[in-house]
Amino acid sequence: METTDRIGKSNHSKSDIFPYSALILGAVLFFAIAARFYVAFRYEINWDEFYFLSFVHQFINGETISNIQTFHIHFFTWIRYVSNNEVDQIIVARLVMIAFQMGTGLCIYRLCRLQCSVSGALFAVLSYFAFSFNVRMGASFRTDPIATFLIMLSLYYVFSNQLSWRSSVAAGVFTSVAALITLKASLYIPTFLAMVLVSFYWAEDRMGYAKQILIYGCSILVSFAVLYSWHNFTISGVIGGTNTGAMLDAADKTLSQRQLFPRWHYFQYSLATDFGYWFTLALGIGFVVFSYFKQTQFSREMSLKLFGISLPLVTLLFYRNAFPYYYTFMLASVSVLSAVAWDGARGYLNHRMCRFTFFILASLFTVSIVANGLVLPTKRSLNYQRQFIDEVHKVFPEPVAYIDCCSMVSRYSKQGFFMSTWGYEDYYTRGIPVIQSVVEENTPVFVIANSHYLNALNGVNSSDWLLEQDTKALKSNYIHHWAELFVAGKVLKFVKGDKEQAMQISIEGEYTLEGSFDVGIDGHTWKSGQVRFLSKGSYLMSATDVGEVVIRWGNHLYRPEALMHSQALFTGF
Repeated sequence: METTDRIGKSNHSKSDIFPYSALILGAVLFFAIAARFYVAFRYEINWDEFYFLSFVHQFINGETISNIQTFHIHFFTWIRYVSNNEVDQIIVARLVMIAFQMGTGLCIYRLCRLQCSVSGALFAVLSYFAFSFNVRMGASFRTDPIATFLIMLSLYYVFSNQLSWRSSVAAGVFTSVAALITLKASLYIPTFLAMVLVSFYWAEDRMGYAKQILIYGCSILVSFAVLYSWHNFTISGVIGGTNTGAMLDAADKTLSQRQLFPRWHYFQYSLATDFGYWFTLALGIGFVVFSYFKQTQFSREMSLKLFGISLPLVTLLFYRNAFPYYYTFMLASVSVLSAVAWDGARGYLNHRMCRFTFFILASLFTVSIVANGLVLPTKRSLNYQRQFIDEVHKVFPEPVAYIDCCSMVSRYSKQGFFMSTWGYEDYYTRGIPVIQSVVEENTPVFVIANSHYLNALNGVNSSDWLLEQDTKALKSNYIHHWAELFVAGKVLKFVKGDKEQAMQISIEGEYTLEGSFDVGIDGHTWKSGQVRFLSKGSYLMSATDVGEVVIRWGNHLYRPEALMHSQALFTGF
């Protein structure tokens, strides 16, 4: 039986299909990376990105944050010095994420080169970088790009079977940091176990290999404990302590799905838009299975390892949060099989068929890069988001509390729950009027209606989403100011025959009376355009004229010009 080393050497010695294939693949890959920069500067910010940025600012401001999945805050405390606009901060953070993704690409290349040709390795990296969801969201400001790079770095050491005590310790630290950054790192456990079990079975020195894996495992546990304790201390001032309940709740929510393939529609979409990738992947898996039985392209050991590297695909069957951005995380290791397909195809297809297949796949990848990396960011740009936040900062130059779906003004104190699908499901299950409570206790001054869950302010489907008490709290305490911005205030309507009407103020502060006539407040005259400080409580309002007046929070609060065209702050994935 041919050994792994001999097969690896024979694979390395094979010449490429074309002398220029590596050059062409490298050029398209360079184009894919360049498109990443255009996406970083142009593509609209997703609500998740604002959410992850908010943890950084909460940490900087000394606010209480969860110690679960917030380890990334320590890498980005410098972000406050970039700009006062959160959009610009996220753009710079995206550039950092591009560096991490390029590191992931290098790891994929190095993994492929253990058994495949240069062109095959480049093709694998290109297939990953040209995947539609990855082009758009692979370098977004989430924790995934960091964790993906660290996992791939660790996987390279485990896969290569060249563990020393130094590399075992380093790989353990990388793995633990990935787990601290995001709990979804645990979805790679089956892949790592497959690598270890296969390598142990075929190891010439099983005791020596077991020793290195023991060092690797101990490194994970020790570094996780030390880093978690340090992280917990920096955010709470307490050493030790674990939020086991939160971890278990998160695991139960994301993994215990009664529905098979919970995000099937996203996968179905990618089958159409990324047909070239899935075709290549299926071909690679087919070659691995064939090679296991015939030992033509790889040894049985290597075939099992390569099959184990595809195990993250199984998570699509049960993982709740398999949204488009998840594919960047999941497909990093899986894309190695594209190199298997490349090298395998040239062994079974003639020269002309290889040339034709190469041309078709390269064209499909290029189209994906153009469509998702250039066209879509131009159509769905972040310009309006930047303008909106600029105007909010002009209206409220000093930090105040507010309500929105995702901490869009991340430097200020957001109140209420994170209005993702997960957050909303928890909110609705608990049945606690969270918004009513924060309005009464934390007095948020403004609301950004940047989610359909806040449509109550617009009078659209107001009874379909929030609890009745929360809908009432929003409608009775906030008035429209500009675009999606609502501020604390009241609209009072006086009709003929009215004597007095009660007005309840939940958010204290200075208020400006806007209207064509004066009103009475607790027996005193409040002239139109005059500013009064109103404490929490009930006031008796009266008027001698008939009509409508507005009581708006602030001293003649700045009001931006009306938009020429209606725009949306978020348009989805």
